[in-house]
Amino acid sequence: MTKALLLAAAAACLLASGPALANRPAALVEDVSDKVPGVQLMDTLPVGRTITLAPKQTLVLSYLASCTNETITGGTVTIGGRESQVEGGTVERAALPCDGGALLLAANESGKAGVTVMRDAPVGLPGAKPRPQITLYKTRPMLVVAAPGRVTFEPLDGGAEPVSVNVPGKAVDLAKGKTALKPGALYKVTSGGKSYVVKVDPAAKDGGGPALGRLIRF
Repeated sequence: MTKALLLAAAAACLLASGPALANRPAALVEDVSDKVPGVQLMDTLPVGRTITLAPKQTLVLSYLASCTNETITGGTVTIGGRESQVEGGTVERAALPCDGGALLLAANESGKAGVTVMRDAPVGLPGAKPRPQITLYKTRPMLVVAAPGRVTFEPLDGGAEPVSVNVPGKAVDLAKGKTALKPGALYKVTSGGKSYVVKVDPAAKDGGGPALGRLIRF
């Protein structure tokens, strides 16, 4: 194949993937100043989205693919695949523990009715457990649901009773309540007709903080 044909094929691939990349959820809104139009707490922003901040307005983002947390003050913010492009403002970045690939999958599946993404254990293996789809790095998750209702945590390690929490709106932060999960434990977490197999990291700490390392989004 000639060099010209190779370049044409590469260009065609980029053009074909452009719309998909533009619609892909990339960043989670952890915090935002009042009066920033079109941006709300726990929104997922797609690649290419542009946000204008006044000089003293702030926007805190966590990137799903890179596990990067950004605090942006002022300027024009363009959402990228792994970090933001900021013009006329300042940005501070920090790395967070997170399960980036699983968060991207959950963001893409968010809000799809009737989707159950729990994987079953291999047949014929006594005592085998399902493979975890999400890993939490704190014992008190942030829950984001498609509709108000109950979220159930069913331990898959045996010996403990299921725990349910009520989500009266679209999100609830368990760091503000009494419910905490066990470090190292495996759970089936269900909201409506959708379930995830969730593992709590053995070194997970109690408490809140950025949602990225403790997010379960249905």
